[in-house]
Amino acid sequence: MTGSQCIRIALMTVVVLRLAAAQTAPLQPTVLPIGSAEISEVKGTVVLHSPQGSLLTAQRGATLDAGSIIETTKGSLLLDLQDGSQVLVKAHSNVVLRAPNEGKGYSLELFIGNILVKVRQRLGNNPSFRMGTPTAVITVRGTRFSVQVNKRGTRVEVFEGLVEVAGLMQGSPHVLIRPGFSTGVERDRGPEQPREIGPGEPPDSGPGGEGSRNPGMGQEREDQPQNQQKQEHPSQNSSERKPD
Repeated sequence: MTGSQCIRIALMTVVVLRLAAAQTAPLQPTVLPIGSAEISEVKGTVVLHSPQGSLLTAQRGATLDAGSIIETTKGSLLLDLQDGSQVLVKAHSNVVLRAPNEGKGYSLELFIGNILVKVRQRLGNNPSFRMGTPTAVITVRGTRFSVQVNKRGTRVEVFEGLVEVAGLMQGSPHVLIRPGFSTGVERDRGPEQPREIGPGEPPDSGPGGEGSRNPGMGQEREDQPQNQQKQEHPSQNSSERKPD
């Protein structure tokens, strides 16, 4: 074997070893920009627009930047947010992603429709998760809840943890919602006193219990924990400790 053949074999060995190492190296997790989200699942017809207004392709694995507009007509969309939270946007909904370090501190805004949210637990000095609707501000530090917006206002149902709800008007009271309870917020009013969610109550009723029916609203009851304990005192008020 000549010297040139030995060199060629050595180089080929190095290339093969490097390729093998690249294939076995663990994949680095994708770091999303603040306020962005990754599409985890898409079903049916979903229309997406970038912050600049251009049409985006709704496909699994795609990243949506803060300011992106989500319109679910006859479909649904599951999002993984940058902070580890998950949002299921149900049919006939309009959602805009927001950067929580800007403006009002929202992670998203729901203008119409219905979403199911699972917020990753906040520890230490990490800021609370905040979202907005046309009539309410919702603040949590780790919980699972649903939000519905219709022409009358906003309805919030809580399945796990505590959720703080306030109206948009200046000086609006804040109420804390426990698991198994809900509240409604109409335009230019504070939130209603929390009330227990009845087993036969339609989950798509709006503030006051008689909202318009929206498609895709019948699944929250199935998503709730089966061993939900009833609270002894349905009436709650803003004197309870608020999430940080």
